[in-house]
Amino acid sequence: MKNSKNLYEFLNQMDFQLNNYEKEELSDIEKKSLKNNFKNNLKSKRRKKYNFKQLGSMLAVLVLTIGVFSQTSFGKEVYAMTQSKVSEISYSIGKALGIEKNIEIYGNVVDKVVEINGVEIKLTDVIIDKDELIFSTILNTNKPVDGVDFSSNIFINGKRLRNYSGSGTSGAIDGSEDIYYSINSVHIKEIDTKENLDIKIELTNLSYYVDNIKEEVKGKWEFEFTANGNELMADTYVLPIDYSFDIDDTSYILEEFRYNPINQKIFGKRSKISTDTYRIDLRGHDNLGNEVTFFLSRISDEDLIFKYENIHGNLSDEITSISLTPYAAKLPKKSGRMSNDYKQAGEEFTIFLNN
Repeated sequence: MKNSKNLYEFLNQMDFQLNNYEKEELSDIEKKSLKNNFKNNLKSKRRKKYNFKQLGSMLAVLVLTIGVFSQTSFGKEVYAMTQSKVSEISYSIGKALGIEKNIEIYGNVVDKVVEINGVEIKLTDVIIDKDELIFSTILNTNKPVDGVDFSSNIFINGKRLRNYSGSGTSGAIDGSEDIYYSINSVHIKEIDTKENLDIKIELTNLSYYVDNIKEEVKGKWEFEFTANGNELMADTYVLPIDYSFDIDDTSYILEEFRYNPINQKIFGKRSKISTDTYRIDLRGHDNLGNEVTFFLSRISDEDLIFKYENIHGNLSDEITSISLTPYAAKLPKKSGRMSNDYKQAGEEFTIFLNN
């Protein structure tokens, strides 16, 4: 650049009143990008000979630029293009779960982005439903892939959850080949979720497929935040159930129906741990004639949890009762195709709701 020396001298002599600008903090991503751009600029001009005075002037300009850009809205606009690709993308838990009601008031917003080895993961929001921790992530692979998968470690109040059960689902956002959402549910029984919880989520073992070849990305994407389930607990209703049915020599005893805008679950126990396993659905209808299905979502020792499956839409706020009948299909002991030959396993029973 011509007259570059005069430019450096001019900037060093200028008096900037930074207090006159609205302060805007520069994010870690913006700082990193600016630093990398400066390094690349030095490398590209390595052949040129700078004396220490010229280099000092350039560093002074760089420091001044960071100071001005990080404290003004202009700086924030300039670096908007260098921000994370997923930082402005939203994909809520409600949308992923297909919940038509507004459930934002129950969510604990995190909106933190972590980038490791070229892969960005954003933890968007978290919902705590007594014995369940639900969290939503958006993942940017920065290249076309066929699906994503990862493992998670959960820490609550400094203690790692061990031997917990979980489930999850993921999919591409708006047909993208590199931006995916993921919804994960983790069982957190025997934790007081009405109080503030210090939570840490570690995502590891990230993998995906490219042209049918599995690729793995090493790293640990960590997120720490505080959350509680107070709002959801206030809108949760619990009804006792007195019903049981038998499959072979095992009794399945249903004890409680708990429902709120996020989940509708039936809790129970089984009399013994059977050597045979079954897929069990509770199928029926509400008093308005809408189809209703609860599937066996969790079984641990004697404990059972059936969860409402909203393939027919959300449960209506206007219903006063649900009538259900158990159906069961035996699962193969070895890997193989599961039978869809469901057979009725008990008589119809009805749950009357509190309205």
